[in-house]
This record gives sequence, C-alpha cells and structure tokens, in this order.
Amino acid sequence: MTRYITEQDMKELCHELAVALFDKYDEPIPPFELHEPGKLKAILANPMQTFGGSELYPTLNEKATILYYGLIKGHAFGNGNKRVATATLLVFLFINHYWMDISKSDLEKRAINTAESDPADMKNVINDLLHWIDVHRIDLPSA
Repeated sequence: MTRYITEQDMKELCHELAVALFDKYDEPIPPFELHEPGKLKAILANPMQTFGGSELYPTLNEKATILYYGLIKGHAFGNGNKRVATATLLVFLFINHYWMDISKSDLEKRAINTAESDPADMKNVINDLLHWIDVHRIDLPSA
C-alpha cells in the first residue's frame, strides 16, 4: 500500500531536508509557513486522484512523477520549488521503501529541465520523468 506525503510530512521532512541539503545563501528557501496552502494541498492530492473508481496514477512511479512535476510547476513556495520537489521525491520514495541511485548534479539538472519545460509539453515531460524514475529507482534493503 502506498504511503502518501501529507502536509505534516512536507513541513517536518521534505521542507527540512530541502533546506538541509539544497539551501543556498543567495537563494534561500523561505520558511515552510510562507507556502501557499491551497496550492500545496492540491499538489499533494494529485497522486491520489481517481476517475470512475480507477486511480489516475496506479503505479508508485506514476505517483512519484506527478508529485514531483506538480511541486516544480505548481509554485507552492515563493522560492526553492525545485529543491523542495527533489527532497519530496526522495522522501516519497523512501517512505515507500525505494530510493534513487543518482548523483546530486543529475537531480539538479532534471529539476531545472522540468522547471524550464513548456507546460504545453506536459505529457512528454511526464513520460520522460516516469522513465527517469524507472531507470534510477532502487529497492531499499529490508530491515
């Protein structure tokens, strides 16, 4: 069963991880309390969407992809959306017993490319992100 990211997870895990790993002196990530609650709530609900009783994003990778894309393109934070999205992707995978075997620079490049993508090209960007996660996702060892 998939564990989803909650607003509390965002505050206590994802945002804190983004600040710890990716904060920059010249481009600080604002405090969590300054986010746009309506936008964040909608983005966090995206992976759980259904239509006609069927999940729109049935696989874990599809859920991770739409969450990551939504956080980057949805701008729920005044600054640091790419960094928060990257941390959230890693937390989402981790709480579902997976990780990404990928370098920090590759994570950064993917976030920038996603942010700079044309919204009209969303379907192709989503497919590329899905493939990227498929290629780099690894199982975490059992405890």
